[in-house]
Amino acid sequence: MAHETSKNQRILGQIGRRLMDISATSPMKGLKDDEIGRFNRMASFGDALTRFGTTFGPRSVDDVLNVSGVTHKEAEEFMKIGYTNS
Repeated sequence: MAHETSKNQRILGQIGRRLMDISATSPMKGLKDDEIGRFNRMASFGDALTRFGTTFGPRSVDDVLNVSGVTHKEAEEFMKIGYTNS
């Protein structure tokens, strides 16, 4: 079927949801704007991962980076965080 979710898409979706949960539940009190911005980018990156390969979602790593506004370095860090927090 053309619209079935692949195993890799499911894994990316799980990582993305973890990143959004981490961002949403992290205490923000006392953080500086750039630190809060990092959590916002983490959530945006996580959202892009949950939509990867879908009809209107990102289809490549560059698409994910552009949509979420993260750098390659941040993406690597976020992937590690999302993968290890399972």
